Amino acid sequence: MQEDLMPRVSEAELNRRLRALRERVAASGAQAAVLTSSVSIFYFTNLSFITTERPVVVIVPVDGEPFAVLPSVEMGHAEYRNSRWGGVVKRFEYYFDYPGEVHVANFIADAIAGSGLRHVMGEPLGPKGAYGYSGPPLQELLAKRGVKWTDMGDLVAEMRLTKSQEELSLIEESGRWASRAIDKAMELMAPGRWDWEVSLEASLEVSREMNSRYSPYVPLRGTVGWVVGFRGQVGEFSAYPHALVAERPMREGDVIGIGSGPEVGGYFAELERTLVLGTPSREVREYFDKMLKVRQAAIESLRPGARASDVDRAMRTRARELGVEGLLRHHSGHGLGLEEHEPPFLDVGNGQELRPGMVVTIEPGLYVPGLGGFRHSDTFVITEDGARRLTSYPEDIDELTVRR
Repeated sequence: MQEDLMPRVSEAELNRRLRALRERVAASGAQAAVLTSSVSIFYFTNLSFITTERPVVVIVPVDGEPFAVLPSVEMGHAEYRNSRWGGVVKRFEYYFDYPGEVHVANFIADAIAGSGLRHVMGEPLGPKGAYGYSGPPLQELLAKRGVKWTDMGDLVAEMRLTKSQEELSLIEESGRWASRAIDKAMELMAPGRWDWEVSLEASLEVSREMNSRYSPYVPLRGTVGWVVGFRGQVGEFSAYPHALVAERPMREGDVIGIGSGPEVGGYFAELERTLVLGTPSREVREYFDKMLKVRQAAIESLRPGARASDVDRAMRTRARELGVEGLLRHHSGHGLGLEEHEPPFLDVGNGQELRPGMVVTIEPGLYVPGLGGFRHSDTFVITEDGARRLTSYPEDIDELTVRR
């Protein structure tokens, strides 16, 4: 990991990934990889752009240097980011805009065929959903130009499953800032305050600290903004695992969910805690204690060779023994790294084997209607002989009680 600027994956690490990609592509008989996913592109290049209906494509020849095809809104910007953060893309070609008088997919197909490639392995072209990309399938346009297409499937996702030491360092750094952010938010919490104002103030203060530390703080895949927040998990609203907003300010006695994991070099940790504002009731203490016991069952199941389902099954068994299985609303955890949710998913229905280098959260929760939600989340990496925690913060209810 490079240290002279904002922490990030090094050019040497990017080149290692590209070599591994080329080996896999060559083994399939193809001559190049065609990357269209913004996450895949970042993984191999450290380049990230605002994703719209305009497709961005990076082509990685087995024998040759990577080149990119982008909309002209990125002209100059792409070269700047490449020289500052990655340096592995050697050529940039631009089309004017989407969809174009002649659809941009034709421009991309021409760029691939014009490079002498006759067999490529790739991801589907164009972001889907809100931005509304549509167009002729790239594989059909390539076929008309004499280029064979093989779908890449889960090749990149499989490469991303186990993290390198550089990736782990970035995730741990995110976790350290997450701890600082929760500290700051707890200092600002008080009855009568809204969750969003505490979140905004704490995020501003910690962002300033990060900016001072890194001179400047530069998220590689987003913008400076949210660092810590509650996502509406205040009082009775915290009984909804994915609450969006709390419709009232904080009150004495509230169970409150808080989480943080700011981006560092494109990567995220996840650190969440259940807080209590004011003196915890006996009922709150009982559910808090049972949450810790259910969570511990999942933690103790983390080891190489175990199945993702084993972890979730152990958690569910403990919840059943404690009489709280009916208060579960989700599985034990999920993978993370470049994305805040990615494989492996710690679910009873997932038989995937856990391997050293995989990074997962442990976050089973108990959700009591009308009272609140009880969930801690920490980030772990599977090691050769067990698992190592990448985030650190107090877990005991008395240390997580905010008294004003």
